[in-house]
Amino acid sequence: MPSQFKRFTIPSVLATGLAAFALSACGGGSDDSSVSELAKYAPADTPVFVEGAVQPDSDVAANIDSITEKLVGANLGDLIKDGISTSGGSEIDFDADIKPWLGDNAAAFVDFDPSTLASDVVPDNSGITSFDPSEDEDKFGVIIQTSDTDAAQSFIDKQAEDEGGSKDGEYEGFSYKITSDGSAVGIVDDNVVAGSSEAEFKAAVDASKGDNLADAKAFSDVADHAADGALATVFTSNDPYLESVKEQGYDFSGLLSALGYQLEDTGSIASLVPESNEISVQGYSNAGSDLQSGDPSGVIKTFPADSIFATGSGDVGGNATKILDALNQEGIPGVLKPGDIDQMINESSGQIDIKGIVESLETVAFFVNGNSERTIGGALVATSSDIKPIESSLRGISSLISLAGDASVRPLPGGVAGFRVSTRELPGRPVVVGVKGDRMVIGIGMKASLTALTGQGPTLADSDAYKAADASISGEGLDMFADPANIAKLVVNAGAGDPDAQQIADVIKKFAYVAAGSGDEDKSFEFNLGLQE
Repeated sequence: MPSQFKRFTIPSVLATGLAAFALSACGGGSDDSSVSELAKYAPADTPVFVEGAVQPDSDVAANIDSITEKLVGANLGDLIKDGISTSGGSEIDFDADIKPWLGDNAAAFVDFDPSTLASDVVPDNSGITSFDPSEDEDKFGVIIQTSDTDAAQSFIDKQAEDEGGSKDGEYEGFSYKITSDGSAVGIVDDNVVAGSSEAEFKAAVDASKGDNLADAKAFSDVADHAADGALATVFTSNDPYLESVKEQGYDFSGLLSALGYQLEDTGSIASLVPESNEISVQGYSNAGSDLQSGDPSGVIKTFPADSIFATGSGDVGGNATKILDALNQEGIPGVLKPGDIDQMINESSGQIDIKGIVESLETVAFFVNGNSERTIGGALVATSSDIKPIESSLRGISSLISLAGDASVRPLPGGVAGFRVSTRELPGRPVVVGVKGDRMVIGIGMKASLTALTGQGPTLADSDAYKAADASISGEGLDMFADPANIAKLVVNAGAGDPDAQQIADVIKKFAYVAAGSGDEDKSFEFNLGLQE
């Protein structure tokens, strides 16, 4: 097998464990939304840990059925059972071979060196990255609760024999089998524990007897924030990534401290929550900083009603000022020296108060609209607590343009400060730079840009898709919105006559909205996919 594919192969016993997460569609009785004791089988320094209810309560199971029926017209549990039965080199019957011993929960931990990811971005001194998939294989383990350890052992024995035999091993009083592909699997306490290698099996046993993820501060501080009704929950730790960056020779501790970041012993948890008409990812992080995300929804909802995508951020000026001050104070090792930022700003400012303009920024957001390649456009919109310096500059530019008589660059109509630039590449859609009220806009297309400037005409606030998306966010406000119906129109028009384009559009049209939001106060975040009724 080519080395580039080797790292992605999953032994069938491990595949069975991973598939157990999705088999929750079969239904069951557990309704515990917090992560279970399975975290004690993961090493304390685990970067990524995933846990799911194999048998959730009936409401969650019904929601999964509702979603999969709408999306693919079939029951997810049945599809996965069929997949298990036809995978690998042996016949596996879920009801006969797996169901008799399958417990309430299953989990997986991934053990990898984050520096191998950084090496893709940061080259070594030779300019060649050191990442080699054949040498840097991801290592992982799976833990599956059992209701009958004897039945589980029988399944392990049968699978090992069908896959070409195995070698027996014993570690800390637990017996296990090493299969022909190098994976190891055995019964530990009342769980099936499988590792991608013998070392990962032993790591799970060691964790269960001592230092483990369940007792790690980064994990224990966020574990109770797993969402109710979750199908699966993912935990990621920040510490391995911080150490990796330091190992690469980049120490950002001073800069992070200046920005108020508290990342040591912190992590994030995200739960996949199926609703009858929505797929939601609800998360929480205990990492802190002095930066605030703000609420850009007041600007986003004024964008054109045919926007296919819109996103933004509030409190931009305050955040940007804090970042510039921190960079000026601490610099970036090997890139910026302390004081460089102030020097660069002073050299480029001239008569314009760059720092004052940056500090005055409130919300910055942008949108994309249009339903074909010839009509697609959009704009970047910034609101400011003091727009006068920018407005004065644009009015001066507009006056010069008027005197020059250039037909391709013209002032904006209606006394709006700014100008428009016509190009052959964008026929009928000039590039617009303008200011009105407390807004500055840099956009493509007069109609879209003027709507963004004035908030007049049909806007997202009038859109049913936007209203549903906004209502789905339980935090402080909507940060991102996408309209699947308008995206589907763009796909069809861009691929006119292409049957694949129509098929893609048909899938997209099954969704009603895409929305994301976050909250500074409770450190939560949310991403929702709404389905059509």
